[in-house]
Amino acid sequence: MSLAATFNDLSTTTAGILHLSDQEPVHAAVAAMQNNLFIVGLDALSILIATVIGYVGVLVMAYGCLRALYDFLLFTGSQEHKLPMVRIHLGKHLALGLEFLVGKDIVESIVHPTWDDLGKLGAIIILRTVVTIFLSRELQSVEQEIKVEGKELALEKKRSKLRK
Repeated sequence: MSLAATFNDLSTTTAGILHLSDQEPVHAAVAAMQNNLFIVGLDALSILIATVIGYVGVLVMAYGCLRALYDFLLFTGSQEHKLPMVRIHLGKHLALGLEFLVGKDIVESIVHPTWDDLGKLGAIIILRTVVTIFLSRELQSVEQEIKVEGKELALEKKRSKLRK
């Protein structure tokens, strides 16, 4: 359809709204609202996705804390290697949960990008990243301790066998 044919097909209502002759006239505000409904739907979907991601992060951290508490309560003291393992598992769950929360904040900032929110997001991401880095370092040091303790236990067992 050419541009001239399109203009020939236009007619005007009494309110002065242009429309195609074979279609019902639509007010500009209604057309804008129809487009906005799509945007509002995407906005609601983005908020829903961010909320779900946030809850997943909280659930991961809550599960890690409950599991660590359960393992700690079962800790008898005679198993010295058990407590560092509890710390490792808890740290991994906390780090993973923090990553989910950072993802939630990123999705939220895409939907509503104000300078204030972006500044807060930057600060939150920096804080969570620093916490994650320190958790990772702590986990590595605990894993090293476990390896060293395991080697010491193996040497001690060998020595006790040699004494017999």
